[in-house]
Amino acid sequence: MEQNLTTFQEHFQDYYKEVVPLGNLHILEQSNASEILAIFLSLDMQGFNTFWQSETLQQLCEKYCKTLSFKGILQVQYTLLLNVQKAFLKQPKATQEILKNTLLNFEILERENLTQSEVLDSIKAYFNAIIATKIAQKEASDSTQDSKQTISQKLIEDFLDESLKILQSQKDVLTTHIAKDFTYLLSNLAPLESLLQKVQNQHFSIGITGVLSSGKSTLLNALLGKEILGSSTIPETASLTILKYAKTPSARVSFWNTQEWEDLKSTMEESALLALFNNAEFNVAFKEYVQDSTYTLEISIDELPKYTSANHPSKICNLIKKTILFTPLKFLENNVDIVDTPGLDDPIIQREEITKNYLLNCDLLIHAMNAAQSATQIDRDFILQALQNANLSRILILLTHADLLEQKDLQAALDYTKQSIKAALKNSQNNSDIELLFERLDFIALASYPALICQSDPKKAEELGYNLEDSNFNALIAYLNQTLLGKNSTKAKDIIYLCAQGFKRVYHDIEKAILLEQNLLFAKEEEVESQIINAKKEKEQSQNALDSAKNALDSAKLQCKEFSATLQNQLDQKLQNAQNLLNERVYADIIYEYEKGRIPSNERLEYLLDLGLKDLLSEILRFSAQSVEKKITQLSLQLQTHLESILKNDDEIVQKKDFNLHLNPILLQKTKAKILNRVIKTAKSFNKNKKDALKSTLETDFKEGFLEFISALIHQSNALENEYITHFEGLLNTAQQQLELDLKSKENILQNAINNLHSNTAQKQEREQTLKQMVHLLEENLQSLNALQYYTTRGNDA
Repeated sequence: MEQNLTTFQEHFQDYYKEVVPLGNLHILEQSNASEILAIFLSLDMQGFNTFWQSETLQQLCEKYCKTLSFKGILQVQYTLLLNVQKAFLKQPKATQEILKNTLLNFEILERENLTQSEVLDSIKAYFNAIIATKIAQKEASDSTQDSKQTISQKLIEDFLDESLKILQSQKDVLTTHIAKDFTYLLSNLAPLESLLQKVQNQHFSIGITGVLSSGKSTLLNALLGKEILGSSTIPETASLTILKYAKTPSARVSFWNTQEWEDLKSTMEESALLALFNNAEFNVAFKEYVQDSTYTLEISIDELPKYTSANHPSKICNLIKKTILFTPLKFLENNVDIVDTPGLDDPIIQREEITKNYLLNCDLLIHAMNAAQSATQIDRDFILQALQNANLSRILILLTHADLLEQKDLQAALDYTKQSIKAALKNSQNNSDIELLFERLDFIALASYPALICQSDPKKAEELGYNLEDSNFNALIAYLNQTLLGKNSTKAKDIIYLCAQGFKRVYHDIEKAILLEQNLLFAKEEEVESQIINAKKEKEQSQNALDSAKNALDSAKLQCKEFSATLQNQLDQKLQNAQNLLNERVYADIIYEYEKGRIPSNERLEYLLDLGLKDLLSEILRFSAQSVEKKITQLSLQLQTHLESILKNDDEIVQKKDFNLHLNPILLQKTKAKILNRVIKTAKSFNKNKKDALKSTLETDFKEGFLEFISALIHQSNALENEYITHFEGLLNTAQQQLELDLKSKENILQNAINNLHSNTAQKQEREQTLKQMVHLLEENLQSLNALQYYTTRGNDA
């Protein structure tokens, strides 16, 4: 198979050199694998433009591509070719049969003139090479096994650090050679150091969520190996807590600022507020800590309960926005943070809002459920929201308290959890998306209390008959290492893959410059002069392309500004209509109760608002999101031509960037709470003889209650548009820097060529040897990088 690897690189290295694979698409496991392979692999740009509207291709793209675009097709093609290679190692005979049928499908497509792909001949040659490979010979099998063992010894146990050593060594050796013989290329090496720094500064964040009694605190303590969170140190933690590594234990609490407190107060019940301010200790803390800007306080671990516990008599926890706990625990040592949330059923809406926004930036989410009460409505709603709106690649659903159930009951709980989530997905998604979303979920059952006791009190664990293996804690740690924290984790492989990709881009640019000098070494004067003229034209064309792209970006900025004003007017109108409708409903109901000699109950008013707000405001949310995404898509298409003409090496950056508007549904809860508190107060302040005053006050209640809703929509819209503009500005700046580097290198090479016109043959031959040695070094480095990237895409058997 080593020969096939070389063949693969020779055939496809240039064609797919800037394409990032997607991982295992599981296409080869399908019964119609050969048909899917033939469709995807036969497509080129012309074929895609011809058939992109066909139902078959759209369905395949929807299932396997990130986007309906030719770049998405290229990603799938490259991934399939890598998957074929991996499949042949595991199931050679079955893979050969799939490839034979795929070749037959290629023949049909060619016979019907449905493909003219320039790379198809290379794919067919590659498939034929695999089909022709003899798999029965023991020698070949042993050779493959030896190769895998060699790779394993060097990389598997410490892939991240070993890869870094390889990359650092390449950079050091290359820098030495270029400093000696190619000083005009030194500036080209600058990106290598930043790429290495990015790898070394990687940071991992694990979010832990769950409702009350989900076993979240015990799970965290088990992960940390001792009783840090929970009844002994932070009983009933009431704020967002971030755990970070530090040699000396300490804590930092952040309080709501004045504006945030006013916002929070507007959603709290009046009786709850009165109870807080009747507490003398709370009053003192409020005056001291709630300031115009966020106040932070450094405290000892022993003081934490006073500030973060819902059970502490001072109730100061209600003033805390978040807590950072610094602790010298080994689990946190390698740039790992844990985000501990106060619970999805947090009574303080603003804190839940901060929690959910914070979780969007986590690398992994662990959602704890009590095995005996799993998959509640709150659980299902949260998981659906996280799957659809977050940037999380994986979500681990952990069934806690597994030791309290019999094995058959535990299995039944696990099956029920999976079925419930799948059913919820089915009700909210297109059928084609369900499996893809469900594949992002993992499930583990854990006896978290026994796992904690085994680590914190081994003697007690022995007395109780607990051990880590039975608790399934080792399975959890293995999962974390495999997906995120381990030196051979999926995360580590992704990091090294992207770093190697960056190194390859730099090497290709340097190699291009070296080859140009090599071609000009023995050139005549007129050839050099011709190249100089062409270089001037290229510089002018590049500058024109950049200027054109910058003008297009300026136009996009102006369009964004105009769009924001238009969207504001549209949202104001829609909200006014919703406000009028709700106002009439609530007014009519209050008058009806007045006529009966009653004041409407709080529950009745909440029911009326629930009935109207959910549908009306959800529709406005959808309209806002769709409008923004449509506008950004339109602007992206306008800039696409400009970007592709100058960003040849960074096309994938444009494709991968997600510019979808993710609106937090808690905004609906906040709006309802604000309006409800005002309406309850108004209903108690009037009677049937003051109908006009009642109507006027209700109008003010709704208007004031809706203010933040519209403001939040516009703010998020503007933030997304600014992110879009900033992203493309960054791309253009990168393009400009790269073009300037390339053109400067070319100018230096051409100047050297002029200087070398009068050099003697011996000097030119000596320089030629130096150039060849550099090309050889670059090729060796590229092969090493290809091997690293190949390893990262081979999955668990790598």
